[in-house]
Amino acid sequence: MKNTKSIAYILLFGMLIASCQNEEASTPSSVISGTPTGTVAKTKSITAKTVTGTVASHDPSTIVKSGVNYYVFTTGDNIPMTYSTNLINWTWGTSVFTSTPSWITNYVPGFTKTYWAPDVAWFNNRWNMYYSCSTFGSATSAIGLVTTPAISQSAGTTWTDRGRVVSSTSSSDVNAIDPSILVDGSNVYMAYGSWHAGIGVVQITPSTGMPIGTRTIVAGGNAASWEAPCLIKEGSYYYMFVNRGNCCQGVNSTYYIVVGRSTSPFGPFVDKNGVNLTAGGGTTVLATQGNYIGPGHLSRITGTQKGSVHYYDGADSGNPKLEIVYFAWSNGWPALTY
Repeated sequence: MKNTKSIAYILLFGMLIASCQNEEASTPSSVISGTPTGTVAKTKSITAKTVTGTVASHDPSTIVKSGVNYYVFTTGDNIPMTYSTNLINWTWGTSVFTSTPSWITNYVPGFTKTYWAPDVAWFNNRWNMYYSCSTFGSATSAIGLVTTPAISQSAGTTWTDRGRVVSSTSSSDVNAIDPSILVDGSNVYMAYGSWHAGIGVVQITPSTGMPIGTRTIVAGGNAASWEAPCLIKEGSYYYMFVNRGNCCQGVNSTYYIVVGRSTSPFGPFVDKNGVNLTAGGGTTVLATQGNYIGPGHLSRITGTQKGSVHYYDGADSGNPKLEIVYFAWSNGWPALTY
């Protein structure tokens, strides 16, 4: 629960910032080669890692590719960024912010420069990054938007802050953190939420990046452990992946990922047994395996059957790491493998 991300998160931030202090790209690659739907992409030893090195990663964004580089943005001071040419070796780039946008403290009093759980997607001929602002133990939160026509690994990226997207003020509302963006043709949707009232979905106007209409609660509620949604589409179904359990406790973290599907991005999402995710349903697709402890914050790389999670490395004192996962499909239901 984001309400529990206190001392553990502070330690994480220290490690993130201690490690980091963002080739030019103007448009995203049209297709990133992936494994065809319906096949098992790759199954690895549960102790062998795809991602190498010691770069810390928590709440990773969707990995996006532009030019020769992949980029991922994570929780931390000023939104840290790392880049890679091969999804294996990652290097720290320049963080998104150099100062805190002035609008934030009006919605989240006491907010400092530590942002949570960004996500990024290409639409309206620009990169759109949604980011979370909150404080520990509070449902007073906001999701903001910054945009750029080009992502650079260096300080050359110019991010334009577009202000507040959604906000929350009480535990009876969907907590305005953990955005997940789905671009579905000409339509854009945002799933978000953490504990409290559950997971919400709202439609986004592509030209502005802002919501239109009302949000629909599609999972969780009653302060149950639901957070870090990931909304994707495969075939004729929309899939809602959500984390259950608790993060941020190193080797004692209990995060695991469940899924439900629907013919609408607004649900109802049901699991393999037909149980609605608002009624406690959810088919488990990834949980602790060997040194991969508490996997969470799933996303899928657009145009592929690859994605990413963070996990707590049992071989490295439970420090949070980035790892690549692989989607496989059978009878309209996903499986995830390392």
